[in-house]
Amino acid sequence: MKKPLIDKDCVAKLEAALKYELGHFYLYKHLAICMQAYGYFGAAAYFEKESAEENGHAQKHIQFLNDMGVVAKLPSLAPEKEQPTSLYDAIELAYENEKDLLDYYKEAYKDSLDDAPVMVHLIDFVKFQTEAVSFYADILATMESEKDNKNVCMVIDHKLKKLAKNG
Repeated sequence: MKKPLIDKDCVAKLEAALKYELGHFYLYKHLAICMQAYGYFGAAAYFEKESAEENGHAQKHIQFLNDMGVVAKLPSLAPEKEQPTSLYDAIELAYENEKDLLDYYKEAYKDSLDDAPVMVHLIDFVKFQTEAVSFYADILATMESEKDNKNVCMVIDHKLKKLAKNG
C-alpha cells in the first residue's frame, strides 16, 4: 500500500463528499422512480441521467483518493425518507440537496487551501454544484411564476426530457 499523500482530515472530508455524491445517486434514482409513477417521463429520464452523473462524481472522488494513496471507504446509504408527491416537490428536493452539497464543497474548499491537490480536485465540484443549484432554482422560479398555468408541469417535463436526451 502506498503512503497517503494527504492528511486524515482531507481524507475524511473527501469520504464525506463521496457519501454525499452516492446519496445523490440514490436520491435521483428514487426521484426517477417517483416521476415515472406520476407520468412525468421526461423528469424520470432526466433524474435517471442525473443519478448516473452523481455516480460518476463519486467515482472521481474514489479515483482521486486512490491516486493519493488512500482506499476510499464506501458509506452505508439509508433509504430515502421523503416521497415527492408532485414534480414541484421533486425539483425542490433536488434543489435543497444540491444547495446543501454546494455549501459542503465551499467549506471543504476553504479548508483545503493548504493542500493544492485537494483544492484543485474540489474546484470542479464547486463548479458542478453551482450550476446544479442555479438550474433547479431557475426551474422552481419558472414553476412559481407560472403557478396559475395548469400546463407548466408538462412544459417543464418536456424540457427535462430534451435535456435528458441532449445534455
